Amino acid sequence: MFNVLEGGVSTPIKWNKESLTAESNIIILDEGSSSLFLWYGAKQGLVSRRTALRQAQSLRGHGFTVGKSIIGRDTRDLKEIDQRKIGRVLEIDEINEELQTLLNREYKELDNFVITFELKEIVEPIVKVIPKPESKPEPKPEPEPIIVQEPPKVVKTEMKFASEYDIKPDPVIESKPTVKPSTSTTKVSTPEPKVASKPALGLSIQAKIGFVLMGVLDHYDDIWISRKEDGSYSVEHMDGRVCEFSIVEGKIKFTVDSFSGISTKIKTEIQKKFVELSKLI
Repeated sequence: MFNVLEGGVSTPIKWNKESLTAESNIIILDEGSSSLFLWYGAKQGLVSRRTALRQAQSLRGHGFTVGKSIIGRDTRDLKEIDQRKIGRVLEIDEINEELQTLLNREYKELDNFVITFELKEIVEPIVKVIPKPESKPEPKPEPEPIIVQEPPKVVKTEMKFASEYDIKPDPVIESKPTVKPSTSTTKVSTPEPKVASKPALGLSIQAKIGFVLMGVLDHYDDIWISRKEDGSYSVEHMDGRVCEFSIVEGKIKFTVDSFSGISTKIKTEIQKKFVELSKLI
């Protein structure tokens, strides 16, 4: 079991199902079923989820080194469980039920945070030997009388062509060449539909977007920026969303709930940095 920390570091932890909380991203490596479970806590933001996914994919391919052994190399299945979707998505419920069954099994602790599940004693079934009944000699069937028939008379017939190699050549029929009236056709080209491209942003607008991001980076080392279909931008940090804004008439316009998840002091400093940088253009 691994806990994914801030900055993309995963560290092995003691096997305990109580570690799966809303504030944590947990990776469970099960070599027995060749599966790797990834638990996303309900309070984890987009950036931390993607960081945990990268760590899980790395463990899936390279495994975990314990002494001279490597556990879980080339794990086949990566099963993601989003705590927010439990009870609402059937597929997530099935994976979570499989994980809970795994966590509730009896286990034995080994070195370096590795555990092994205890196997129940295998009882071999008792096989009863049933004597075979004595075989009686089967009566031999009497030979049937052989009836001799005269060979049928061979009637010579003309050869029929049934193979592609035996087809007779078709007779050659001479015909005068026919002159077809010349016709001309005019192809009408239909214009290809044009794909609407996203409008290019001016240098001043690009600079203002960069000013917002620089103000955020003064307080958060890891941020995630995404552009939505409507052209708006969303900025998130490890613990949640920072702000969301769009371009309206060449100006940056933030949504009403922007900066609501961070402290008022950090919000003021980001806005102050944006104003100072905007004076350069």
